[in-house]
Amino acid sequence: MTTAQASASSTRHFVAALALSASLCVQGCANYQVRIPDSKPLNAEYKRGTMHALFWGFWASPQVMSADCKRGINDVVVKSNYLYDLATVVTLGIWMPIEVSYRCKAPAVQGGGVLGE
Repeated sequence: MTTAQASASSTRHFVAALALSASLCVQGCANYQVRIPDSKPLNAEYKRGTMHALFWGFWASPQVMSADCKRGINDVVVKSNYLYDLATVVTLGIWMPIEVSYRCKAPAVQGGGVLGE
């Protein structure tokens, strides 16, 4: 093997290793949101919780998160990230975590006053 071939081979290995490490460090994320048409949340911040499905959803299914909202839920966001996906793959689906966030619906306002209060 010539010096040029060795240099090109080591450069390819370096680029492949760099691409692999970059893909592991970059956090992939999938977001899903359900929102009502007249979206007016009570607070800007979401209440969050992590839910866990065990044994492909056969154990402790369905997962339930209690939402303490007096007037209903404004919107729900379901997020998955790289570490959650990695945990699912490594455990072959036995443990599947997911993050769920929600905001409560604001009370209806009419003529400067709050209805139903």
